[in-house]
Amino acid sequence: MSLLAEKIVEYRNRILAGALVICAVCGFLALKVPINGDMTKYLPDSSPMKQGIDLMAEEFSSLKMPNTIRVMLRDAAEEEADRLLDRLSRLENVRSAVRTDEAKEGKENCVLFTVSTDFAYQSPEELKIEADILSLKKEGFDLVMVNDNTMGMRIPLLTYILAVVLLMLVLFVMCASWVEPFLFLAAIGIAIVLNLGTNIVLGSVSQTTYSMTAILQLVLSMDYSVILMNRYRQEKQSLLVQGVLRDGMDKKDRDRVLRRAMTLAWQRAFSSVASSGFTTFVGLIMLVFMRFKIGKDLGLVLAKGVLLSMICVLTVLPALILLFDGAVEKTGKKVLHIPTAALARFSYRFRWVLTVGFVLFFGLFWYLHGLADISYSLSAKDPIAEVFPPANPVVLLYDNQDEAAVSSLIPDLEKEDFVTQVFSYGNVLARQMTPDDMADFIRSMTEGGFASYLDMGETAIRPDASSLTALYAVYALLSGGNENGTMSVEQIYSFVSENLDNPLLAAFINEETKEQISGMSGMLDSAKNMLVGPDHSLMMIYTTLPVESDETENFIRGLKRRLDEEAPGRYYLIGNSPMSVEMEDSFDTELLLITLLTAAAIFIVVAVTFRKLLIPVLLVSLVQCGVFMTITTTWLLGYSMYYLAIIIVQCILMGATVDYAILMTNYYREVRQTLEKDSALRETYEKSVHTVLTSGMFMILVTGALGFSPIDPTISQICQSIALGALSATLLVMFVLPGMLSALDRVVTGRRDTG
Repeated sequence: MSLLAEKIVEYRNRILAGALVICAVCGFLALKVPINGDMTKYLPDSSPMKQGIDLMAEEFSSLKMPNTIRVMLRDAAEEEADRLLDRLSRLENVRSAVRTDEAKEGKENCVLFTVSTDFAYQSPEELKIEADILSLKKEGFDLVMVNDNTMGMRIPLLTYILAVVLLMLVLFVMCASWVEPFLFLAAIGIAIVLNLGTNIVLGSVSQTTYSMTAILQLVLSMDYSVILMNRYRQEKQSLLVQGVLRDGMDKKDRDRVLRRAMTLAWQRAFSSVASSGFTTFVGLIMLVFMRFKIGKDLGLVLAKGVLLSMICVLTVLPALILLFDGAVEKTGKKVLHIPTAALARFSYRFRWVLTVGFVLFFGLFWYLHGLADISYSLSAKDPIAEVFPPANPVVLLYDNQDEAAVSSLIPDLEKEDFVTQVFSYGNVLARQMTPDDMADFIRSMTEGGFASYLDMGETAIRPDASSLTALYAVYALLSGGNENGTMSVEQIYSFVSENLDNPLLAAFINEETKEQISGMSGMLDSAKNMLVGPDHSLMMIYTTLPVESDETENFIRGLKRRLDEEAPGRYYLIGNSPMSVEMEDSFDTELLLITLLTAAAIFIVVAVTFRKLLIPVLLVSLVQCGVFMTITTTWLLGYSMYYLAIIIVQCILMGATVDYAILMTNYYREVRQTLEKDSALRETYEKSVHTVLTSGMFMILVTGALGFSPIDPTISQICQSIALGALSATLLVMFVLPGMLSALDRVVTGRRDTG
């Protein structure tokens, strides 16, 4: 280790130059890493929904759902609504615009328009549509616009700036020089760019991972820089006391002494940096064991980031510190002193109360966290949803041989108040209808959302009921059929297309209509291919149900139960609500697995560090209590806890904040060798409080700032949960752990005296 430290210090400038070159390359590669916002891609291979999505992509490759933008017009007169519909329909890059008037009670003056486009969200064409829609406000339209992009929003640059400013403020307050924070930020900044660039080997990263990586890597690894800098300052002070480092030395001799100080600092800081980084790395890597592959995506990237941060702190930061040593000395300042004597006296006096209280506290929060509501989907604030319940579609993929069994479900589905439309081959193209029903049906098809992806809107004929009655009569006359007075859409279009020149049709089909009907058979074949594949068929059920609710869950489970009973073949439910139900079924098992794996891994690391069994039990329990406190507090505030936030908080807190507990325990065991328990406790606080609060504030303030900024709701709740968890763990380490160490002194230190 000594030789490695010497070589790193000796070749520091070459290392720094090489790091900057690699950083530039990774900065370029970072721009090439694909960002994936489709969370369904992270479903496990064993997931029925994942299997259904793969089958659907294979058999219905031509089925392309358009991207949509919802526009709500407030206080709308009929003429104004018609004018806006016309303006929206004629915007560049717009495929179609349709109108909906079914607002909630008391909101009758609002009108909803759904604008469809084939261009991807965030593409220049789609962004132009949004800009053009907003520009309509200048024409006097009182409108609100929301796009239906499921990828979520990227964190604005201003939010990143705010996070860095908060982190720098903490460093300015806690560091001994005004220059140190910039050196720390430079070293970790290089590691962040290296991490982002090396993501290219993963193929792609999720939107969630991409948005959170930089900030989380920054707050999780900044304390490594603080550790090395503090050690370097201590070694310089020691050499100064010894007279080796003196004022007035020539530059060459001074540089030689400073290199010696850095070599010693590197050796003595290595174990602290490595142990701190290793526990964080272990905690993060546990995310890989999540069934939902987003855990692997996030875990690998963050674990890689922590590893790269350790490497940069141990290789790049020594060069930066030595390069700017003069600037650091010239900008020296007083370090914030935090008085802890009163807290030490309190912890010692009530050590047994704190110990017994923690056991009861742990049990209470373990019980309460089990009562918390867990959510499996999050959505951004949607002002239009307050007036017009958003569509929540459920796609049913089923075997072709089950067409009759599945079609028998349609009447019951259509009776449900929350079901707005049901589309399948059985009730769209093959459904037998009377002339009146047919007229209403064709109108709804050609003017509604279904037309947007069946391409029926512009080319389909729109006969009224009287024309259809006559057409039915001609059909009966020519074919000898239609005994029940009903026909299907497929039959009517095929019949008309085949008999365009028949004189009996001339009475009510003019030349314009004939042109519309030309090629109708091909269009119908295309429409059928979008609903019926080689082996499977599709049913689309449009509902107004929330993505998650008891009613939604009952609907999904009831539908599955009926399909199990009535459809002999295999089926797949696809959509946000089926995915939530599927996750709920596996979440308890998955959380238990991740919790046990993380706790076991950290337990082993701590046990190896201290070579005692009680200490890892104590420290792991302390941090786990912080997790329970986070979940319980969120629940008591009236919010449900996002399942992904729970698992991420479990791994990050167990890996990162256990370092605070390890640090405090190490100091207590060290000073206890020469001091009595009360004095040892006071000295432990003095030595550890600065580091614990510095590192804790990184996580609390920076992730808290991200959590309460207007960003993607998934990222927001994860960051809020990390901030709350870090606060819980820091409070437990500061106010509970020291008293417990003193109460359990004999087991913690191995000493038999009772002083």
